[in-house]
Amino acid sequence: MSNTQTITNYTQELCNTLNSNLPTDSDIHYCFDWGKKFHRIAIYTNNNDNSYSKVMADDKVFCFIDQETGDVLAPKGWNRRAKGVRFNILDEASRTDLFNAKEVA
Repeated sequence: MSNTQTITNYTQELCNTLNSNLPTDSDIHYCFDWGKKFHRIAIYTNNNDNSYSKVMADDKVFCFIDQETGDVLAPKGWNRRAKGVRFNILDEASRTDLFNAKEVA
């Protein structure tokens, strides 16, 4: 399996972990978007018809994940990443820390 596919699988797993930590009656849901170079994990709201809408606000992005290297970057806004790598989703110890993090800062 290629790194890109592995990174995508771990990104989906991270979204599932974030969602499992939400209260059962929560109206939000974490999903990831594909970009040219990065996955963006962001909050979506429940439309009460089994669909979700993006909440396009700077403070609603959990993190960005580089699709080639697995580097995890903190958000600086909806389309901007903060400088410096916080975690790497391909590294097992770093991934465990990421999955337990409340935020990527």
